[in-house]
Amino acid sequence: MDPAPPDAESTDLQADIFAEAVFLRAFAAFEVDLESLFLHYVTGGASLSGATASSYLNVKDEDQARKLTRAGWRYLSWAKPQQVRETSENYMAEGWPISPMLKAKAQDLSDCERVRNRIAHHSIEAAVQFGMVQRNWLQTERLFMLSPGQFLRIRSIKLRALHLQHYLQVMNDTLCAIMDPPP
Repeated sequence: MDPAPPDAESTDLQADIFAEAVFLRAFAAFEVDLESLFLHYVTGGASLSGATASSYLNVKDEDQARKLTRAGWRYLSWAKPQQVRETSENYMAEGWPISPMLKAKAQDLSDCERVRNRIAHHSIEAAVQFGMVQRNWLQTERLFMLSPGQFLRIRSIKLRALHLQHYLQVMNDTLCAIMDPPP
């Protein structure tokens, strides 16, 4: 994927849309995997190295655990890192291993949620939150509207990678750390 210019409005709308689609698919898969890992650990499942979480639930069935942890809500959100950490801490001692691994990447995962929300929603709130992400990375406001796709295609000088590549790596690293947390 070609990098987008950080200092001019993108003229490659197709590449911007493609970057957004890739990001949305990856983020949706991240949410599914995060829920699966939560259910795995809360029902007594072990990490790759054999460690088990200290679950407050006494169930072995993941469907039963899903019903109990929803606690009357229609669904649990797996998009908001802080909310996932709180859910983990409510059902496992110290939320281990999910909460500490999410905390280690909290800023990047929060950015991922904000980028996702901007792609999915054209609300003022989503735009303001997305503006925070781009200001943090680009260190300035843009005089033009920066789409999420263009932002994802900008090569970060600090990271030496596209923002898209960075966020995909963060999501992957987080899931790997949850599957095999350090002792």
